[in-house]
Amino acid sequence: MRLFAASVVALLQAGSGPQTRADLFKRLEPSVVVLEATSAAGDRLAHGTGFVVRADGLVVTNHHVIDGFASMRAVFADGRRHAVTGVVFSEPKSDLAVVQLDARGLTPLVLGRSEGLAEGASIFVLGNPLGLDFSFAEGVVAAVRESGLPGDSRLELKDADRQPLLQLDVNSDFGGSGSPVVDAEGRVVGVLASKLGRALFAVPVDTLSALLATHPLDEPPRPLKQVPWVNLAISVVVLVVTAVWVSGWRRGGRQPRARRRFTGYEE
Repeated sequence: MRLFAASVVALLQAGSGPQTRADLFKRLEPSVVVLEATSAAGDRLAHGTGFVVRADGLVVTNHHVIDGFASMRAVFADGRRHAVTGVVFSEPKSDLAVVQLDARGLTPLVLGRSEGLAEGASIFVLGNPLGLDFSFAEGVVAAVRESGLPGDSRLELKDADRQPLLQLDVNSDFGGSGSPVVDAEGRVVGVLASKLGRALFAVPVDTLSALLATHPLDEPPRPLKQVPWVNLAISVVVLVVTAVWVSGWRRGGRQPRARRRFTGYEE
């Protein structure tokens, strides 16, 4: 009888595994977005991943996903597209950022705890590696790097030798940056950030939670990369002065002194 009961439990566990993973994917999918950097014509220039942390449009991603771009949009799994209206905060040191979408009524993910997370713990990642949008992967925590990595590790994160990191054994690649790393309950335990060889690294969610607690989240977000108007104005003035000088030189039939030196060789 005991053997029969154990066999029934084993069969139930074997049958519930894939269904549990499918349910987890369905729970995560509405909250994960493809973050696309776009051209003036609306074409995709680059992409990364983000996930909703507040229903009024706050999305977490990596600093390097948004850095240097002037226009971005978020694409949800159901095809909805919302403009990124600004940056709430961005931290290059931890490679984390929060952006504001022009959207309301979103489904946020629950933030868990990374403290106490142990090597061998099961984790799941939903992201957009290599443009393969909304790819779901399962893995484990390979190591908890409380002191980060050595400075000669060539990790993409700045100050990586001083930042706590989670080393993961899970499949992802370029475009997966900013993906939520969750536990079996669907709680975020990290934010996928960088790849070094075959190893992937995530910023622990406790780092994100601390930033969310210390930054004002309800102030108007600052725009994405802006055109530096002072530099632009100087460039315009230089171009105008140059154009006027060249125009007057051509009308007078004169050439600059340095140019005359070479006229003989050209002839």
